[in-house]
Amino acid sequence: AGLGYVPTSPETADVVKGKAARLETQEVSVVGIKKLAAGNIYTGMFGKVAGVGAELYWGIPFDSRPLALRGYMKYKSTTINKAQAPYSDKKNTPDVCQIQMFLTDWTETFKISTSDKKFVDFNDGAIIARGEMHTSDSHNGYVRFTIPLVYRDHRTPRYAVISAAASMYGDYFTGGVGSTLLLDEFELVYDPAELTEEEFNTVFSQVSPF
Repeated sequence: AGLGYVPTSPETADVVKGKAARLETQEVSVVGIKKLAAGNIYTGMFGKVAGVGAELYWGIPFDSRPLALRGYMKYKSTTINKAQAPYSDKKNTPDVCQIQMFLTDWTETFKISTSDKKFVDFNDGAIIARGEMHTSDSHNGYVRFTIPLVYRDHRTPRYAVISAAASMYGDYFTGGVGSTLLLDEFELVYDPAELTEEEFNTVFSQVSPF
């Protein structure tokens, strides 16, 4: 923001209710070096700008076991025009947005460093449950989504992470400038009766969340 770029901002005009989050992928110039900055949002804290990337701390204290994450999204996908390894082959393909949630029993928040390519390993045994969706479909209006959480064991969570990005591969400076994801009205689902049969079967596919 100090350099004049704001990839993530409040949205008050195009909303489901009240205020939404607007995530837009932009090209930014840092000390004369042009890099992709994917609009993103996450539960946790921003650490600092580090090199041409950033240090982030993912996770907030959380100790319950929801069945799913639900909300509304509206996406405009552009063609990926900025790509770097290991996703160089994605150039000139439709950009993809991502929304995910996972629960962990980390002893502290997880430090991400985009410059050092230090990210969460989803095979880590500390991850208790995870759900994720991604799409390249563009929408004329908001669509409702439900992301079932797949549990791996019965441990009690210590942290929850919800994150979303207008460009799924933005951590690797790969995406389409102008891709925009609007998000509104997130909620956690705890009642199995609120799930479709397919969503219910996904939640219970490995370990019962109860």
